[in-house]
Amino acid sequence: MNPNLFIAGVPKAGTTSLFRYLALHPEVHPSNPKEPGYFHPFKIEDRKKDIEFYKKCFSGHSGQKYAIEATPGYFYGGKESAEAINDFSPGSRVILVLRNPVDRLFSFYKYKKSLGHISGKLTFETYLDECKKIDSNQLIQKKNYDFWAMVGGKYHSLLLEWHNVFGDRLQVCFFDDMVKDEPQFVAEICKWLELDKSQIDDNKTKVQNKSMIYRSKGLQRFATSFDNRLSGVWHYLPWLKWPLSGIYNLVNAKPNTEKISDLLRNELVNYYSSDISKTRNFLEEMHIKNIPEWMVR
Repeated sequence: MNPNLFIAGVPKAGTTSLFRYLALHPEVHPSNPKEPGYFHPFKIEDRKKDIEFYKKCFSGHSGQKYAIEATPGYFYGGKESAEAINDFSPGSRVILVLRNPVDRLFSFYKYKKSLGHISGKLTFETYLDECKKIDSNQLIQKKNYDFWAMVGGKYHSLLLEWHNVFGDRLQVCFFDDMVKDEPQFVAEICKWLELDKSQIDDNKTKVQNKSMIYRSKGLQRFATSFDNRLSGVWHYLPWLKWPLSGIYNLVNAKPNTEKISDLLRNELVNYYSSDISKTRNFLEEMHIKNIPEWMVR
């Protein structure tokens, strides 16, 4: 079966947690891995040669209502990724989770730093200096991805492109609501999907993808590869992963407690102000009422 439910964005907005949560429903079959990336703007030209891999990501489907995958980078493919998904899986549904672009950018910076994808010597200020070298009209590319994140917080035009393709089959949600009350957040999505939320065991959920600082980058790369290979096991036995993750974090990690200065936050608020206003107006036209505080300041 082709997937018919996609969590398509945005990065660092709780998409992994949402995927794990929905995958607990007996009528939802999750992909393995969670993030196949088949329709990612980096890979969209290679889809024909990757089709067999993509189909294997959903092996084991046994009649569930939904086959789900979550690749938050899809959002940045805009019209191209949206149309490719719609052509491949007509009638499919898409979930987008939006987050305050300032906080999302900072979380992305910490996450990339924890993985060793950007220099550990970068401060958030010097990271922004690198981001500012990317022209706001420049399309996302593999070579500029780590520093395209500042531009990637401008949601309006991309949101329009996704909505033009999917219309009512697009659900726009907010990270704020997930953090405030995740079970209720998922309940609203289940209602939209016509799924019985009571069939999900809330005790099996846990926050995913926290940004950490790792003492050994080599050990972290090994742990990430190991985690990806066993993603199918973690789906059925999440209680087995949690103590292993706890032990690993004690040995090789600590939380990233870096903060955004008021000066940088104000600069970014001004940078995103116009796009946030356009995004809010569009969402209000879609009759979305639970507009978060960061959109109405």
